[in-house]
Amino acid sequence: MSHSSDKIGLLGGSFDPVHNGHLAIARSFLASPYITELWVLLTPHPPHKRGQSPASYEVRLKMLQEAFAGFDRVEVSDIERQLPDPSYTVRTLEYLTDRFSEKSFFLCLGSDSAKHFTEWYQWQRILSYCELLVAARPSARDIQLNQEIAQKTHFIDHQSVSVSSTEVRSKASSAQNIADLVPASVEKIIDQQNLYKVG
Repeated sequence: MSHSSDKIGLLGGSFDPVHNGHLAIARSFLASPYITELWVLLTPHPPHKRGQSPASYEVRLKMLQEAFAGFDRVEVSDIERQLPDPSYTVRTLEYLTDRFSEKSFFLCLGSDSAKHFTEWYQWQRILSYCELLVAARPSARDIQLNQEIAQKTHFIDHQSVSVSSTEVRSKASSAQNIADLVPASVEKIIDQQNLYKVG
């Protein structure tokens, strides 16, 4: 991790696989005035996705590194692999704020995640460590946030890209074209590793 900047956006996920929607939202966060750098945190074991069988951590990390290779001010991190399972955001923030006490952290979310933020594990403690950056179109900013969350939330402009990891996995499993859904480097890895094929 670099020490050159002090306002860090944290974009976490299982990225199974990373797709063009992830790249688009990362660009929107980077274009905002709130952060100077974006750390993309790969989650090994998301607590809300138990029972799913993802691509291996190493392969997902490689896809992330390839996808963000051309980005300035983005750091792909495997820091959550060093923390206890399951990967709770509050534990990650506790670790990061202790290790990088000179930095300010912003948790980067889409509007759907923000709507359900009170369902997150120890969400009030999360807000003691960071503020929220929520990417949404202006028309999508009327989501109902309680006062405690609203006071620590900043909205940034974002036009979402209609693609999901579920869609990519589904198309890859039946050998459909995914070239318009993921970066070429990620498509190559999926093809070479024969990922998401059924059977």
